[in-house]
Amino acid sequence: MAYNNNSNSGYNRGYSGGGQSRPPQRSEYGAQQRTACNQPLAEIQAEKVPDDYIDRADAIIREMSGQRPTITTSKIRNLLSLVSGIYDAERLRTEPELTKESIAGIGMMRIRTAYEAGRDPATKVFVEKAHLLQYLKGIGTNRETLIAFAHYMEALVAYHRYYGGKEA
Repeated sequence: MAYNNNSNSGYNRGYSGGGQSRPPQRSEYGAQQRTACNQPLAEIQAEKVPDDYIDRADAIIREMSGQRPTITTSKIRNLLSLVSGIYDAERLRTEPELTKESIAGIGMMRIRTAYEAGRDPATKVFVEKAHLLQYLKGIGTNRETLIAFAHYMEALVAYHRYYGGKEA
């Protein structure tokens, strides 16, 4: 029986000779990341939800509806649910400032939104186009700004459904 010593078989297929490059070794991945990380990341700037948030939500979802990958209905509704509990606690109050619990909840929502965006490319595109992290940071302690943000999230979900958002 002949032994097959073909360099195109087995683990090294495509990486031996022939001018093809080999895959980066584990230690080289870190070097590539360090080079990319040498540039400072832009800080997320606080922004207020615009007065025309309904039209903006419509435009954002229309723009994203033709792109792939696209955010799923369940993912966008999960983001909405993060603000819904805080909104329910604050909407009946009359004080202009948020409670300490609501402020902490907004902080946790910022963390969760960043995490979800880091896990899924479609969610990241959505979070960036919708300026969710900027608007969350812009809420600060203002109750009215939180309410506007919650309504903006509702508009995003509504237009996502209207334009045939993808089910998960």
